[in-house]
Amino acid sequence: MALRSLPHRSVLAAAAILSLLGASAGASLARSTSSTPTDATFTAGSWVLYLHNRPTPPVGNTTAQFALALDATVPTAGSLNNYDTDCDLLAGRLIQSGGGLSSEATLCDYANWQTAAYAADRALNGTITLRIYAAKTGLATNTTLIAFLRDFNPSTSGYADLGSQSVLVNTLTQTMFTLAWSLNTTIPAGHKLELKIVATGTLTNAILAYDTSGQQSRLVLLQIPAT
Repeated sequence: MALRSLPHRSVLAAAAILSLLGASAGASLARSTSSTPTDATFTAGSWVLYLHNRPTPPVGNTTAQFALALDATVPTAGSLNNYDTDCDLLAGRLIQSGGGLSSEATLCDYANWQTAAYAADRALNGTITLRIYAAKTGLATNTTLIAFLRDFNPSTSGYADLGSQSVLVNTLTQTMFTLAWSLNTTIPAGHKLELKIVATGTLTNAILAYDTSGQQSRLVLLQIPAT
C-alpha cells in the first residue's frame, strides 16, 4: 500500500500540528526528552495505543515475545521486567543492531506490536507520534532506532510499509524519544496496524522499556477532521 499525498488544506493542518509537537514528520530525529508529557495535551479526534508485553500487565520475566498487543489499555505495572531472557539479562526488550530493514526476522533483532484486526476500514489521516523509552547498551557508539508502521493482512500474512522514522539513541539511561509521521491512508477492514522496531549501529544495541506505569511507551494519532 503506497502513501497518498495529503490535500493542500490537510497539509497545512498537519504542518500546524507538527509545529505544536515541536517535530517534523520528515526529520529523522523528531525530539527526545526524559520527561513524560500528558496525553491530555492531545485534542479531540486523537487516540492512544500503548505497547504491551505478553502477558499484560507483566507479572515477571519472559522470553522474547512477538506480535505483541497494541491497544488503548493504560499500563499499570510498577516495575520493568526482562522481556527477553533468551536474548540478554537486562530489564526491558533488547534490540540488537542489524540491517535496519522492516523485513528483519532474526530473534533479538526486532520487536513488533499489532492492533486487533479492524472490523471496518480505519482511516489514518493526520500525525502519528511514537513516544518510546529507550537506551543504548554499549559505551563505544550510539544506536539508531528505526520504527516502521505497517499494514498487516492476516489472511495473506502480507505487509505494506506505511512509512518509517529513526532516532539516535545516545543515552545509557532510559529516556523517552519521540518520532512522528504524517499519514493519509486507510487500513482495510480485517487488517491490523503494526509497529515494528529494529536498530543499526556499531558495537552497541538498544534496550526498550514499555508496559509499566512509569514507562508508557505509546503511539498517538492526531486525526485531522474530515472537511
